[in-house]
Amino acid sequence: MAMSKGAMKAYKKAVKAKKKARRGHWLLIQKGDSVKEICSKLFTQFAVLVLIGCGVILGHELMQSISAQSLSDKMKNLYNSVVTAVVEGEMLPGAAELININPDTCGYICIDGTEVDFPVVQSGNNDDYLKKAFDGSYNKAGTVFLDYRATLGPKSRSDVLTLYGHNQRDRTMFGSLKDYKKNLDHYKNHPTITFNSNYHSDVYKIFAYFVTEVEPRQTADGYVFDYHNYIDLSDREVYDRFISNINERSQIVTAVDVEYGDEFLTLSTCSNEFEPSRFVVFARKTRKGEDESVDVSAAYLNPNAKEPDWSVIY
Repeated sequence: MAMSKGAMKAYKKAVKAKKKARRGHWLLIQKGDSVKEICSKLFTQFAVLVLIGCGVILGHELMQSISAQSLSDKMKNLYNSVVTAVVEGEMLPGAAELININPDTCGYICIDGTEVDFPVVQSGNNDDYLKKAFDGSYNKAGTVFLDYRATLGPKSRSDVLTLYGHNQRDRTMFGSLKDYKKNLDHYKNHPTITFNSNYHSDVYKIFAYFVTEVEPRQTADGYVFDYHNYIDLSDREVYDRFISNINERSQIVTAVDVEYGDEFLTLSTCSNEFEPSRFVVFARKTRKGEDESVDVSAAYLNPNAKEPDWSVIY
C-alpha cells in the first residue's frame, strides 16, 4: 500500500532526525548499537580521555616551567640589584636579600652568556630540593643545591663543592650544561664559572667535563668513579685519584692547570645517553692573584678520553 504524501514526508523527517541524533551521539553508546559500533565508541572514548590527560599533563608541565623561569628571573634581578662595596668577612648584599626569602641560601652561580644564573641552596640532605623551588613551592625543576656534606662558610670551605641540578628540557636549572658536550666552541665562549658563597665572590676555570656511569652494572669491571664523594682532598693520594679519574675521562684538554692544594667546583646533572647517567663539569678556583681569564686557544677535544662502556650498557 503506497504511503500518502504527508506520511512519506513525516517518515523522511523521522529518519533524518534519527540520523542527526546518532551523529550527535557518536561518542555515546546507544540502544541498538552493533557490537562493532560499541567497540568503536569505547576506543574513541579511551582516545579522547588519553588526549585530555596528555593535555592536562603538558599544561601542568608548561605552567611549572614558566613558574621556574619566572622565579629564577626574579631572584637574579634581586641578587644583582643590590650593589654595594663588599666588606671582607661580611655577608654579600645580594646573599642577604636571598636569605630573607630562603634561609637555606648558600650561594649564587652564574655562567655568563648561558641560562645558568640563579641561587644555590643547601639543606640537611640531598633530597629536599629535588622537587622544591627556591621559594618553597612544589616544582619538578627543583633548585640547584650544594651537597649537604660540604662546608661553605665565611672562613672555611670544603676542597670540592659539588652542586646538583636537574637537566631540564626547557634549559632551566642545569639544562643548558649539555651545550658543553664535545663542543669546543661552547667551551671557548664560556670557560669560567662565577660561584659566590654568601661571603665571597669567586671565579672558577673549567678544565674538564664528561658523561659517566652511575651503577657498577654499567661497567665491565664494576668500577664507577664516585666523583660526588670527593669532598676533602687533604690526603695527597685522594687528590691524585680524583684528578687522575677526571683527566682520564675528560672530553676536553685545556690550558687550565691543577695542583695539590687547589679548590674545586663540580656541577652534576642527569644525562640522556643512557639511564642512569650523569654529565659532570669540573672547574678549579682561581688562585689568589691569578688572572681570571683563560687561554682557550690551547684547548682541544680529547681523542683518547675514556668513554662509558657502551658494549656493557647497550
